[in-house]
Amino acid sequence: MSEEIMNPNRETKVIILGAGCSADCGYPLGIGFATELEKFLGEIPEKCPVIKQTVDSTVKLLVGLPEIQTLDQLAKYLEDEMSVWQQNHGGFRMSNPKEYSEKYSLVQKQIRDAKIATSALFCAKETKARKMPAFQRYKLLVAEIFGGYPWRDAVKEANCHVLTFNYDRLFELAFLESFRDFDTGNTFIYGKDALNSGFDLSTRELSVIKPALDHFCFLKLHGSSCWWGQRHQHDPNKRRYSFPLPLKTISLEEIENSIPKERDVLHGWESLTVFPHERQFEQNFYKARGESSGYTWAQYVDTIWDHAAELLEAATEVRVIGYSFNPIDSRYVVDKLIAKVKCEKTIIQNLNIDTVKKNLASYKMLRGHLEFDQTPF
Repeated sequence: MSEEIMNPNRETKVIILGAGCSADCGYPLGIGFATELEKFLGEIPEKCPVIKQTVDSTVKLLVGLPEIQTLDQLAKYLEDEMSVWQQNHGGFRMSNPKEYSEKYSLVQKQIRDAKIATSALFCAKETKARKMPAFQRYKLLVAEIFGGYPWRDAVKEANCHVLTFNYDRLFELAFLESFRDFDTGNTFIYGKDALNSGFDLSTRELSVIKPALDHFCFLKLHGSSCWWGQRHQHDPNKRRYSFPLPLKTISLEEIENSIPKERDVLHGWESLTVFPHERQFEQNFYKARGESSGYTWAQYVDTIWDHAAELLEAATEVRVIGYSFNPIDSRYVVDKLIAKVKCEKTIIQNLNIDTVKKNLASYKMLRGHLEFDQTPF
């Protein structure tokens, strides 16, 4: 760990954002996502066939599985069912590899469709979200973190970092609206000189890098809507990335055109979003092997989760806002992140404090170290 990040004399705040921060801007929470997708399906024009197909197929899956309430649960269910099917057909020594390959490809396509549907829905909501009063809360957060500095000084001088579990782009939209002097033509917003989100654009292609230690960083722990990745066909250790910049409101047609059309299961472009069970698998793989798995998003996830853990270990104040610690992911979040916190108190800011307390009740290690705050975001 670097001297910069370990400096005990430097006060450093870490803010963690959950879905509750964006709910009042019109973004769906996990439960109720199926209803949002059904409504969205009726708004998609025929000239957006990729979006329409992915949303339609995801809605049909959810309708056929009424016990599944969220896309996180859906993706995990599909992969669990695949594992059961594989074991029932001989495990790795099954008699029909072709049948396995076809079923595996179908499951992966269904999960990728769910990610693209999510990405399209979230981007489609940006137009209304930026006009809603609740969006001002993000701008107030930006002002609280950066003060009145010009943006270049602000990202270097800020004594705060932001980690988010959200796929939406509201924080970066608020950042750009707050810093009119930011030149997106000459500076990559997610690069080390700006939001410092774990990407570098010093060459022709984007690459994953460890975030710089000398200024603010904004880490999207589950990836983001409108982020895309692809594995190189001839070099399994390399990735290609593509990001439409969050410069303005985006139409469905623009979203359709931003979706790369090469989407075969092994080497096509896919949404750079990560469901909790996928990230959990990747973190276990990374810990056991000391290297990232072959998933397109794996190098990014491993890099930023390592950095997030370092930030939390060095933090003098931690505030978790709008994150409910849902059981599908809370154990891993506590083990990999919250357990790293060494400051005296971690503040949990959430309107539904009773739900959060229930979700955290079994974590004895946290007792006496949490402070609860019902103040709205």
